[in-house]
Amino acid sequence: MRGWKTGGLFLALLAILALTAPPSAKAQGASTDQYYAYGVQLYNARNYNQALQYFNYSIKLNPGNATAYQAAGNCYYALGNKQYALAYYQRASALEPNNAQLAQFVQNLQAQVNAGAGMGAAPAAPNYLAQGYALFQQRQYAASIPYFQYAIQQNPSDYRPYYYAGYAYYMNQDPKDAALYFAIANAKQPNASIQAYADRIKASLSPDDQQWVDDQVAKYTGTAVAGGGTASKGGGSSFGFHLLGGMEYIFADPSQIKQYVASAYSGTVSQGAVSLAGVTPNIVALPELVPFVQLGQNFEINLAIGYFPVGSLSYTTYDYSQLNPTTGNPPDVWKYTFNTTIVTTDLGLKFLFGDQKVKGYIGLAGGISPISLSFSKEEYDPTGTTPIGQDSSSTPSGSAYTAMAFNAQALLGVDFSLGKGIALGPYLGYRYLDASNFQYNGNTLQIDTNTGAVGVPGSTNSSGNPSNFPASAPHTPLNLDFSGLEGGLNLSFSF
Repeated sequence: MRGWKTGGLFLALLAILALTAPPSAKAQGASTDQYYAYGVQLYNARNYNQALQYFNYSIKLNPGNATAYQAAGNCYYALGNKQYALAYYQRASALEPNNAQLAQFVQNLQAQVNAGAGMGAAPAAPNYLAQGYALFQQRQYAASIPYFQYAIQQNPSDYRPYYYAGYAYYMNQDPKDAALYFAIANAKQPNASIQAYADRIKASLSPDDQQWVDDQVAKYTGTAVAGGGTASKGGGSSFGFHLLGGMEYIFADPSQIKQYVASAYSGTVSQGAVSLAGVTPNIVALPELVPFVQLGQNFEINLAIGYFPVGSLSYTTYDYSQLNPTTGNPPDVWKYTFNTTIVTTDLGLKFLFGDQKVKGYIGLAGGISPISLSFSKEEYDPTGTTPIGQDSSSTPSGSAYTAMAFNAQALLGVDFSLGKGIALGPYLGYRYLDASNFQYNGNTLQIDTNTGAVGVPGSTNSSGNPSNFPASAPHTPLNLDFSGLEGGLNLSFSF
């Protein structure tokens, strides 16, 4: 009779604890809460064994969940196993030391267990491997993974739950964990097929993820893995190259010529003026090859080599400075053509952030740029349609004025991993490139600051007539600005 009263008292206390069990101090992830909620439903339906599994899933995902420990203890108590129940209650009480009711209940239950009262046999351990395999056969890969993980805890020496977990992770689009579990399965039970699975999936990962897999396998098996990735998760280095297919929008070319022509044209016809008509290329292709060395996870050194075919700039000037309103002398007409090609060479740094799947970067670079500029200046009749003669400052066919310019570049971009050390992503940037002192055969291209005329001062045309750029005219070296905005796609290969 006394034992019945004592049991009733504990059942009553248990009911009170179930009603007053404090919620977890911190909201957990959806999976943890869902497992716990399923367990409560099963417990209320008196399906204690299955409820216990769900409470254990919740504990697995959140080992600090005192409520789940207490609920699992309730299941064992209802099954008549007070010793197992006591272990779970003690863990719950340790996580919530301020719960006086629970502490008192644990103390009373401890006294019962010590006295040998109500000791039941431990319930048979569920066959997690079989349950996981049943779900696996039904292609419920995500649902089967927790069962395989518990099977691993039940029997860590059995390779089968590792193998099936690897397969389930692979089918669930998680190649990194798939490679890990296949590798551990092969380490525990060497098999050529499993090794082939592990190697094939691992080869599709980035170098950092490959090294992570090797590190985790080493922790599980106690041995290092030979032939690991080229970059460790926390350091190391890798190398490769970027292929940039981009375009640049040039802001100001040829701003200097426009400036002086506009100044000359501001006067009246009787005072002398120059007008300009022509086409300037604004959008230019800019492909680049960029070998790089990545040091650690967040830093890269690279050398960029680019080809910058600016193309042809062609314009015509009408010089009215010799025009006599009384006699009606026609204006001098000159047609200018520049054909420019630039090679860019930059030493750069990149600061990387993000993970292996999506990695952003900020890049800074600077270097020198050899420039080749073919220049022609030809006089036309007053209508601007019939050529009269070419200025001697024009470069002969096959020759070019050359200059060496400094350039600087800033980039902002993001790369998306395509697997196997390949990434692709967009970038935007700005390039500064300003060139002057174009020289050919000892002569430097100059610009007449009164009219905007370009050439070598004092030169004569092919007819022996003086050019429209006398040596006495004020002049300064020609300057061309090729600065502008860049954008395009970056294709990266790392090894």
